Amino acid sequence: MLIRSLLFTALVLAGCAKANADPDRVQIAEAPAPRWAAPPPSPPRAMPAKVSVELTAVTLADDCGRASKAKSAKADSARGARRCEQTSMQLAITASDASRIRVKSVELFDEDGRSLGKLTASKPTRWSKDNGRYEIWDELVPAGSPIHASYVLGQPDWSHIGNRWNRTYTLKTVVTIGGVDRTAHKDVTLSAPTALPPNVKT
Repeated sequence: MLIRSLLFTALVLAGCAKANADPDRVQIAEAPAPRWAAPPPSPPRAMPAKVSVELTAVTLADDCGRASKAKSAKADSARGARRCEQTSMQLAITASDASRIRVKSVELFDEDGRSLGKLTASKPTRWSKDNGRYEIWDELVPAGSPIHASYVLGQPDWSHIGNRWNRTYTLKTVVTIGGVDRTAHKDVTLSAPTALPPNVKT
């Protein structure tokens, strides 16, 4: 009986000593980690620029070479004839953000939808209201301001067409503006001239 009392007293003293060994220690239960965490919000995406491209006018004519210009100038001074015209296209362009435009391709089709070849676009100009004429243009479209632009086009290869007059053709152009391709097309009827130059076979 005495041995049991001594053992019990020893156990109680050992427990008290263990409890008093580190009186300042406080056990804090860690909160369990959440099973699911919401992803961080993504940054706002920039809205694409609103762009409008319209092919407003097309002129199909012979390319004005040096000889043609010389003959045309002589004819103008002698008979007041119309000056030589070049194949060209006019575009109306509007963009919500300032953007640069680039003509990617220009292609001519006949009335049956057959391609008559691609035409090279060059010499970009824009209409100036202040000066009342087309002026050299860097192909930059300002934000919210409509641009009326003109491009000189290469001469169509009329040698593969029997009679080109009094027919309807379709000009299709693809332009890149603001990193996005835009397509515009327009039908144009090539009417026979009222008076042909001399020595021209019909």
